[in-house]
Amino acid sequence: MVSLRALVINAIVGLVILFVANLLGLGVQISLLTLLICAIFGVPGAVLVILLAVFDVAFAATILPFFPV
Repeated sequence: MVSLRALVINAIVGLVILFVANLLGLGVQISLLTLLICAIFGVPGAVLVILLAVFDVAFAATILPFFPV
């Protein structure tokens, strides 16, 4: 049986991976759904979200052009 501490650590590491991937410019949309997936599944969830975003299947952030006012 997996301890609660291991699950919490896995969830935190998954969320950190998601934020780092977003900072690296992989275009991962950070939403409630992606945060829940990373919190529940941890590192495998973060890898899944990143792969789906990179291949434009899901969770891809919308990039809007910059128009000065």
